[in-house]
Amino acid sequence: MGRNIGVFILALVLLPLAGAQEPPQPPAARPAGEADVHRVVEEVNAFYREYWRAWDERDVKTIAESLDEEFASYLYVSGRVMQADKEASVEGVRQYMDSVRGKQTLWNRSLLTVVPRSATEVTAAVRSDFSVVDTPVGEIEVTLEVLRRGADGRWRIVRKWSERQAF
Repeated sequence: MGRNIGVFILALVLLPLAGAQEPPQPPAARPAGEADVHRVVEEVNAFYREYWRAWDERDVKTIAESLDEEFASYLYVSGRVMQADKEASVEGVRQYMDSVRGKQTLWNRSLLTVVPRSATEVTAAVRSDFSVVDTPVGEIEVTLEVLRRGADGRWRIVRKWSERQAF
């Protein structure tokens, strides 16, 4: 009896297919917007690979070029919000590079998410863990960063909102 039920179910499934006169429709193409979103996310991932490599290589020039002319940074640390423009931020990077000269630094960076706002602007969430070898203290920083593609096609960070905590 079980075999008869299986044959009956198979016949019910195949019967509509045998009587169909039109070929099956191809799957719907991805909307153009979805393809654009995928491309934008890939470009932003490539931007961060280059940007983080510049940090690893202590390349202040490339780091500065990765910041938009209108760049603004907001950092919450120890109960205070500190604000900096591009010039002050690049100077802070230079001071940092001087302070770790000759020391081995350890970074663990994660691009948590990229949320495209348009084909030329995204919001990204980033986590960075940082320490200097042979020191007992490190930092964890979580940021929301707004990136914009310039007229030259390059992505740059426009705004950075950060929370930093020592560990």
